[in-house]
Amino acid sequence: MNMAVAQSQRLAVSPYARRLARERALPLETLRGSGPGGRILAADVLGFVPAAAPVNLPDIVAPSVAAPRIAAFTASVALTALRDLLAALESTGRAFDLDDVLLRAAGRAFGEIPDVAKVGDTSVALELAGRQAVFATIPEMSLTLLHATRLAALADNRDYAEMPALLSILVLPASDIRPVMLPLLPGRGMRLAVSVSTAGDHAECLLTADTASVDEAVAAAWFAALKSAIEHPLRLFV
Repeated sequence: MNMAVAQSQRLAVSPYARRLARERALPLETLRGSGPGGRILAADVLGFVPAAAPVNLPDIVAPSVAAPRIAAFTASVALTALRDLLAALESTGRAFDLDDVLLRAAGRAFGEIPDVAKVGDTSVALELAGRQAVFATIPEMSLTLLHATRLAALADNRDYAEMPALLSILVLPASDIRPVMLPLLPGRGMRLAVSVSTAGDHAECLLTADTASVDEAVAAAWFAALKSAIEHPLRLFV
């Protein structure tokens, strides 16, 4: 006789429970009897809950996302000489803005540190209210031409955020509070934030660079050239 059959026959099972177990294809050995002496009753069969089979979930591997390698530099830039020069020019009817000077200084720094642009593009995006204007800065481009180009960009309400540019410039409102970190904008290898002090005698500048696009040492050298150009503004008019 089969051992399982013989064992099931030795179990104390009520006839009705045995029939219910057979109808449900439940082995009697899996049931625990609640009757006298461990007798298996119909309630034991009806209340039997099979153990849930383990569910093998597929291994989910998070995609590997390379974190951008960011280098950040800060510098306090003296504006006294620039402020005096702009005031003198304004008295002669030639008015320029800090944005014009930053664009001109960026172009001059690109000329002095050519290695900063690995692909040769030295376009600069000026961050305006909710949009960007892109300028193809050339080291020899005059401040007067940059001023006219910037005024034309202000009159154009289109957003050029999708246009490639090596650098974006953000001029913050005059304040003694300055940021210590700013994220890079999409499609930009560097971002320059300029925060002019309330006294207007200096600006705190923060340069953030993606070292995958711009070498860290080259970015630092470019930043130093920009600072020097702003602090010696006569160089920007020649």
